[in-house]
Amino acid sequence: MIKFIEVVNKTKGSRAGSFTLGEVWINEDYVVSIREAVEYNSLLEEGLLPPDLESTHSFTSLTTNNGHLSETHVIVGSPSAVANRLSQDTKTLLKG
Repeated sequence: MIKFIEVVNKTKGSRAGSFTLGEVWINEDYVVSIREAVEYNSLLEEGLLPPDLESTHSFTSLTTNNGHLSETHVIVGSPSAVANRLSQDTKTLLKG
């Protein structure tokens, strides 16, 4: 599992909502799509996202599917950076 910083929308269905940042752990085996979340760039420019973020940040929409449960998370980072973190080989050879 890999830890990411997620943008959490505290108000459902409202564009001018209340947003916070939080941690989310993603199991890379269940990721089904990664795409740029361009609408969050607009929210950042409008000053609606947390002040912790800089104008250079980009956002990725990451969708996971675990059987009957499908979830979409908005991750801080570009799609290529998120994909690189997900594809890192975590296996190591133990010297015996």
